[in-house]
Amino acid sequence: MTDTDAMTGRFSITARLFKLVSDMPKDQQLLLLRQLMGGKVSTCLYKLIVEMTEEQQIILSEQMAQLPKADLPVKMLNLEETESSMRESSRKPCLINASYRIQDRDFQSYILDVSVGGVFIEAKERFPKGMDLLLQFSIPNRPQPFAISGKIAWSSPRGFGVKFDNVTAIQGNMLKSFIEQNE
Repeated sequence: MTDTDAMTGRFSITARLFKLVSDMPKDQQLLLLRQLMGGKVSTCLYKLIVEMTEEQQIILSEQMAQLPKADLPVKMLNLEETESSMRESSRKPCLINASYRIQDRDFQSYILDVSVGGVFIEAKERFPKGMDLLLQFSIPNRPQPFAISGKIAWSSPRGFGVKFDNVTAIQGNMLKSFIEQNE
């Protein structure tokens, strides 16, 4: 591989990452940013503020002073939260076969991460936010398959997030146990 090939490959990966990030919902972008920064949100904000001109700092200060506290999303009030505390439930990366039904159409794919509150499903199809679905999957070491209804919470070129509608106490406990297992 030549230096030119390596540079071209690196730029295409960078461009692909840019596209994936731009297609993500804002809340997912914030989670990714927090993850990449390793919990050093305040430090990064301080650096950005220091790099601003004095005029930019004054404008930012005035804008922040005018923002009513109630209008700030809860997820952004405490900048020292961890990613897991920003979500309703902790997530576990996985690779689980899944069947799902959306508008009388059946699909097969994989769940790439799971929580008590929902899953991320790898899919080529794009579905609008809010669309209902019925999901069926089995978690390792659990003989009983899950059948859970949910709604599409967000969608990207890689797949979509599902927020479960009603998780029974038994299902919730089984999911929680699976999520807490060390691999």
